[in-house]
Amino acid sequence: MAVGVIITLIIQNMMKHAAAISFYIIFIFASFTLVAKQAADTVIRYCVDPNWAPYESIENNQHIGLSRQYLTFIEQNSTLRFKLVPTDNWQQTIEYVKTGQCDLLPMLNKSKEREQFLSFSKVLFRAPNALYAHYDQPLVGNLASIREQTVAVVEGYRMHNYLQQTFPTMRLVTVANEAEGLNKVENQAIDFYVGSFHAANQYIKNNALRHLRIVGIAELEDLLRIGISKNLVDLLPELNRAIDQITPEQHAEVFSYLNNSQTTSKKDHSVAIKSAMAFTAVIVCLLFGYWRSVNNANMLEAKNNALELARQQLDEKNKQLKELAIRDPLTKLYNRSHLSEAIKQQIKLKQRYKKSACLLILDIDDFKKINDNFGHKVGDDVLVNFATLLTKSARSVDIVARWGGEEFVMLCPETDVEDAKIIAKRFQALLLSNQTDTLPNATCSIGIAPLGDDKDADQWFIAADNAMYQAKGLGKDSIFIIE
Repeated sequence: MAVGVIITLIIQNMMKHAAAISFYIIFIFASFTLVAKQAADTVIRYCVDPNWAPYESIENNQHIGLSRQYLTFIEQNSTLRFKLVPTDNWQQTIEYVKTGQCDLLPMLNKSKEREQFLSFSKVLFRAPNALYAHYDQPLVGNLASIREQTVAVVEGYRMHNYLQQTFPTMRLVTVANEAEGLNKVENQAIDFYVGSFHAANQYIKNNALRHLRIVGIAELEDLLRIGISKNLVDLLPELNRAIDQITPEQHAEVFSYLNNSQTTSKKDHSVAIKSAMAFTAVIVCLLFGYWRSVNNANMLEAKNNALELARQQLDEKNKQLKELAIRDPLTKLYNRSHLSEAIKQQIKLKQRYKKSACLLILDIDDFKKINDNFGHKVGDDVLVNFATLLTKSARSVDIVARWGGEEFVMLCPETDVEDAKIIAKRFQALLLSNQTDTLPNATCSIGIAPLGDDKDADQWFIAADNAMYQAKGLGKDSIFIIE
């Protein structure tokens, strides 16, 4: 009987406190779940370039820019978590990762030197590098065209190592960051600055550097990746999987940051401070404040106008950059790269719509003698004159390019061999009728090859090139058609 009473009391007591017991069970389970999740997450210390907007920078000890957005997507796609270790400059960032004070760099180029202490992920972001100069400097097209002028580059950047190895005689001036290099070029302390297209353009826009323009492109393209310390290389597969899961919409969101990034300015509290200090002269302070506001509005409008002008100038520079990428610097004809793309497109049209086309290769006869007898300056003038006359004789649909040296190419869409021969003869007649006393006489040999059904780009070009050499064998100033 007593045992039954005791059991009844225990059951009643448990039922009375059931809610409390349930709460504690749920709390303990949630705590274990949270601890398990924290244990599963991997926290990685990372450093960034603090002065490389819009790619990445540090403001108020906060990491902002493209690389921060990519790290957010990677955190969403993996168990990896990232903790910023602030640095003062890029050189310190590199030193920190070498000494183990941070383990990851979220956006940088791969190089042999960096591969000694970092392993690299898949490519996150691609971007060009451009050459900037004062408006007093002429267009140069590319790095190889620079002779005695000074060129600024950020110390420790991959571009710095590339220039040292590729152009050992170039007069390099190292700077701490993009801003220093661009300002020195603006003030004409240095002739050129070479660096990131997007970062330099944003700095020029935000700081209204109105005397700078793009004068060429660098052959070295930025292929930006994540670099992770060698002792954490086991995390690289997870990093790459997270990168693969970034959607095209998210990549577009990151790219839109380039157009939306803006600088901020501190608010001016001088009127309020003066009002507090000169309370007895409140009317005068109000008038003074009104004058200040009008003056600031005028200054702001002037700055906005300057920024708009800078934006327009940047748009024009961007157009120049695109044009430089497809043009030969001397003759202003299309270059080999653009012609190769046009040839591939013409082959596709042939395969799909059976469109006819001819390729003409034109080589100036005895051009070496012109250089030897008259000098390379006169030789360049002959090339420019040849290109001008070739453009005049071409139709609007034809693509005229300089292949290299004294060799030129004309791609003639929807053209059979008879029409191509007419075009070739018209050009030779134009070349003969435009001989002057200022330039040595020049003739050319022309090879013509129609596009066959089974030809690829290389085969078509080789056929036209062989035809040109056949024309040379006929005694120069000749035309040869190869079927």
